[in-house]
Amino acid sequence: MIDLSNYPYATYEPNQIAAGILAGVIGISLIGWLAQATRKFRRLIILLTISHVTIFIELVLRAALSSSERKSRASFTATSVLLAVGQRTIILANYDYIVRVGEVKPAITRCVIIGPILIALTSAALMIPAGMLSYNKSTIPQSFALRQASAAIVLGLTILFYPIWFALKTWKDMKKQSIIRLLISSIACLSVAIYLQITSVPDYYITTSHEEYWFYIFQFTPMAIALLTWTFLHPRRSLQADVNTSEL
Repeated sequence: MIDLSNYPYATYEPNQIAAGILAGVIGISLIGWLAQATRKFRRLIILLTISHVTIFIELVLRAALSSSERKSRASFTATSVLLAVGQRTIILANYDYIVRVGEVKPAITRCVIIGPILIALTSAALMIPAGMLSYNKSTIPQSFALRQASAAIVLGLTILFYPIWFALKTWKDMKKQSIIRLLISSIACLSVAIYLQITSVPDYYITTSHEEYWFYIFQFTPMAIALLTWTFLHPRRSLQADVNTSEL
């Protein structure tokens, strides 16, 4: 029998020092990202700025709030939303970038951009009732079912990125630096999506909620690697002259 008495809260005591240090790392990455920003890529800039900011705020809250303070609906909801937004905006940035290179028809560009946004919003919408149902013992199974559906949608979105990228053939027009950046970012998003799919299963959710290192290794680290990659391999320095810089 699985002990769900603490669901949906984590039972570990947050390492406030580690969270503070890592918040500093993300903050530095954010400064570097914005320092290289250009108006030509404003949607991409906005998406990854949002990702930086949301993950930074989550780490600040992790450093500032005690374990007891985190076990409130308000703080749990806030941190969950921040992490969800941080992950999804990186995924959307990956999709946004692949239609900026080469000759992609405007209609296809809109589909590639708007489609993932709608899918990401759908997965986020499922987490609202999942969160509401998690506080009632009689509806916990339904909460996990919705959590699993939401995680599956995000996982599908990260996997779908590769055949779409291949079908568009924009990788042929990309510089090596751009391909490396997209591969690192997309693989990081995929690894987080797989982790979240696994932890949407009750047994694994409870197991990972006992130790904080699960979060840092399989959720924070991949997202941090993706953001740092975007900052250090900034698209401003690698986009070719024939990039499609039109906005919706």
